[in-house]
Amino acid sequence: MKQKWIGTQIVLNNIPNNSLHKNDNLKKKLATAKETLDLDALMIWSDINKKDLDLVGKICIEFKIKTYLWYPILADIPGFKIEQEQAVETFDGLRGYGKNSYWDKLGEGEEDFLFLCPNDEEHIRRIFDQYQNKIKESDFDGVFLDRIRFPSPSDGFETLFSCFCKYCLNKFYNNYGEDLKDYRNQVKTFFKKFKTIDINYLQTCQALSDIIIRDSLRKFYDFRRQNIYQILKMFTDKAKQMGKLVGVDLFAPSLAPLVSQDYQLLTKTCDWIKPMIYCHTSSPAGLPLELYCFIRAILDINPALDEGQLIREISRIIGVDLPTQINELLKNGVSENIIYSEMQKIKELNLRESVDIYVGLEAVQITGLCNITERILKKYLKSVIETDFKGIILSWDLLKIPDENLQLVGDILST
Repeated sequence: MKQKWIGTQIVLNNIPNNSLHKNDNLKKKLATAKETLDLDALMIWSDINKKDLDLVGKICIEFKIKTYLWYPILADIPGFKIEQEQAVETFDGLRGYGKNSYWDKLGEGEEDFLFLCPNDEEHIRRIFDQYQNKIKESDFDGVFLDRIRFPSPSDGFETLFSCFCKYCLNKFYNNYGEDLKDYRNQVKTFFKKFKTIDINYLQTCQALSDIIIRDSLRKFYDFRRQNIYQILKMFTDKAKQMGKLVGVDLFAPSLAPLVSQDYQLLTKTCDWIKPMIYCHTSSPAGLPLELYCFIRAILDINPALDEGQLIREISRIIGVDLPTQINELLKNGVSENIIYSEMQKIKELNLRESVDIYVGLEAVQITGLCNITERILKKYLKSVIETDFKGIILSWDLLKIPDENLQLVGDILST
């Protein structure tokens, strides 16, 4: 009998608009998920009208599956277009994306990963109002909050040093009594020095964030962490006031500090978290792409560094051997053993006992982005079982997860 909590996610705009066809497809897929996994919860992407929400809600009630509104806060918000000039501002005046080693597919799909500054109160309020209305219009059991962060390496290396917009300048002065422009100049100085770092510099780093967050910039990055926490708390407090459960989508612990996601702070706000420990995803949040962009940027900025040595140091820092060449990262991914080491990092944080940890792992097959085969999925599940896990979330779209993958997960977790 199944002992662990199992959830998954769904994007309903993938189904053709014919309501009968949509109903048949949905019901069949959810019936399969319930039968094979005894599915506990479904996170529903918020780009969906009330009629379709009611449809999926009715099916989930029939199958005793809890429903969550899957809502992105700072990027790719359905019904709210973020223009590039509204996105975060880097130390050198770039908006939204950086120049160094950004993901070459940015902006090609339905998601552009342009991040709104969390201190842009006017636009945050509009998103918040839309969010409240979305919760009210259908009877969700909870909310699942996504994109609560600053940009990642896949947005370009410079975006890791953001934001310096007028809203941040005002808030930083109000909070610290200091001029954020001084930190902007410190970042510019650091970036120049970064062009000449050697392997000894990297050998002093114990976390990926140590590579970019130096002592002189601690206050700036503390400001960023607090910004993300305050925004998340605003959205989670409202959901709790409305009697909803709250789940949060977070980067894997090794990557989270780069985007200012502080597990200890953010877990004060929610009932459960999903660390995205994606080992085979060549898109944002996936370890292969984010590590590739991060390493590639360091090599582009400082060509004198030896690629092999750099990869060995990054491997040491994250605790798992990476491929010896960075191009192999996108081809072969990251060892599934990283699930164990990332979960150990979470355990060492001593988070509130009332917060559940549900491992986020891919189960989809999407051409060019992620292809989870039976062999990979078995390795995933072996690594997950070795951890003290309470549940898993099969990511990131049920409609792209083959039935045989659902069956495999159900079979392994029920033994």
